[in-house]
Amino acid sequence: MKVYKDKRGWRYKVMPGIGIPMTYKARYNKPSGGSWKCVRTLPWRDSVAEAEKDLAAYAARHKMQVIKE
Repeated sequence: MKVYKDKRGWRYKVMPGIGIPMTYKARYNKPSGGSWKCVRTLPWRDSVAEAEKDLAAYAARHKMQVIKE
């Protein structure tokens, strides 16, 4: 699974839904820590692959870099 980082230092990755089985969405975490929050503009998906594809396109639009696979 890829983890992206934007110019502000925020990290983004795909995570499963909480309490909703078999759903996935991209989430972000600020450098100050705290909980992961959903990227509101991206939809919930039924598979990790679909959510990863959404996040890859989002990362490309926002010129993010991959920091981990």
